[in-house]
Amino acid sequence: MPPKKDGKQKAEKTATLGENTAQDNALSEGGKEFYRAQIRDLEERLEKYQHKCDELEVRQKDFSTSYNNVVREKQDIVLYLKRTLAQKEDELADISEKYQELQAAKDAEKESFDKQLNVLRSEFQETRDKLTSENMVLAGKLASLEDFQMQKDEIMGQMESLKEQLEHQRQDHQSVIYNLEKKAVLDNYKLKKEMQQHMATVAAEFHKISDKKIPETTKRAIHENMIAMTRLRQISETTKELMEENDALKDKEKQLKREIEIIEPLLNEMTRKSLANQKVVQQLTEKCKLMHVELEDYASHKQEHQKLVNNHSTLQKELNALRQDHKSAMDELNQTKVEAARLKTELQEERTQLGYVDTVLQEAAMALKEALKEVPREEVSEVQTFATRNQMMQKLMAILDSAEAISKG
Repeated sequence: MPPKKDGKQKAEKTATLGENTAQDNALSEGGKEFYRAQIRDLEERLEKYQHKCDELEVRQKDFSTSYNNVVREKQDIVLYLKRTLAQKEDELADISEKYQELQAAKDAEKESFDKQLNVLRSEFQETRDKLTSENMVLAGKLASLEDFQMQKDEIMGQMESLKEQLEHQRQDHQSVIYNLEKKAVLDNYKLKKEMQQHMATVAAEFHKISDKKIPETTKRAIHENMIAMTRLRQISETTKELMEENDALKDKEKQLKREIEIIEPLLNEMTRKSLANQKVVQQLTEKCKLMHVELEDYASHKQEHQKLVNNHSTLQKELNALRQDHKSAMDELNQTKVEAARLKTELQEERTQLGYVDTVLQEAAMALKEALKEVPREEVSEVQTFATRNQMMQKLMAILDSAEAISKG
């Protein structure tokens, strides 16, 4: 009996194992399909990540090439800018040195010009004041001399007129005196002759004429004699007055000659001073012309100095622009470095994620291979087998979930 029971149990067990094996085979086929689908999905993801990684590597190579080109260009630009900056700094230093030298020369020249100008101004002002005062004095003297000259000319004209008048009067007086003297002589001779004749007549007729007529004849003769004497006295007085007037005119002529002798040296001195003043004015004019020439030279130096200042400002602006370009290039280079570092970090993260996904996929593949290779043993119960497979499925799902989380992340 017991053997029958054992055979029955064995048959039941065999039937049960057959059913379990069929179920396991069916489950294994479904799980294999699921796992194959998961593997295909993971392989597709792996291929996608590999493609993305290749693209990132290509981009990283292109970016590295571009970055290296940019770095070389930036280095060339920086080197060019540094060389240009050094050249501009040298030019700026030379111009600054020339500017300082010109500034020092300009200051020294300006100081010298200012001193000379102040000295010339003071000398010119003193000379001007002196000449102004002398000119005023000379103008007064000249005016007085002109008045005196006019008076002199007038007096000389009057003197010439008086001389001519005096000469005419003298000639007239001499003629009158001669005529009067001649007439007086003739009259005296005639009167004497008449008186002699009259006396002879009177003497002849003395005895003939009565005593009454003698006094009348005497009275008439005395009266005629008195008239002649009065006329002679008037002629003498007129002659004396003319002689006195002639002497007065001669004295006045001598006085005018003395005044002319006194005034002529003064006039010569004033003429000499006027010529000297004209020479001084001419010298001052020449000095003023020289000062104008020096001022024009100073203006040209000032324009040249202003031109150098403008060139210095232009070079300073160019230097600032070059510095700004250098700063912009350095900022752009720093930004490029930051971008390269960021892309490098992203590439590193992508590589890390890809490596992790690759590891997960390898683990999943290993787990699937183990699950597919594993054959349930007879002594292992169905529950244990199911539990083991369930654990493997959970492990695989956890691996796939982590891979999916990484791919989403």
